[in-house]
Amino acid sequence: MSDKIKNDNDVDYLDEEEEVIVLVDEETGEEVEFTLVAMLEDEETHKIYAYLEPVEELEGFEDGDLLINEVVYDEEGNESFLPIDSDEELDAAFALFDKDYYEQFGVHCDGSSDESENK
Repeated sequence: MSDKIKNDNDVDYLDEEEEVIVLVDEETGEEVEFTLVAMLEDEETHKIYAYLEPVEELEGFEDGDLLINEVVYDEEGNESFLPIDSDEELDAAFALFDKDYYEQFGVHCDGSSDESENK
């Protein structure tokens, strides 16, 4: 699995029917179910990121935490979810989510708004 981010606003992001993604924990080999919260493409790098929330309580995750994975496609169009290795890429993927979240809901993931930041 990859690194996680905190989303303080407990909102289902996708309007579509919930999609459950099953990932294998690299340490234990156990399957873990996640709900797909959002998939966003970085316009600069053209990388696609999946933002996932655990279906059940999961050790190391607090309520509202999200897992970010890069989504890649093979020649047949099958998708794979890959961990993000660098802090810089993880920060960029989180910033992309936070920007899109703000555009959708008028607040950032931490619950702040641009207005409150300027005071």
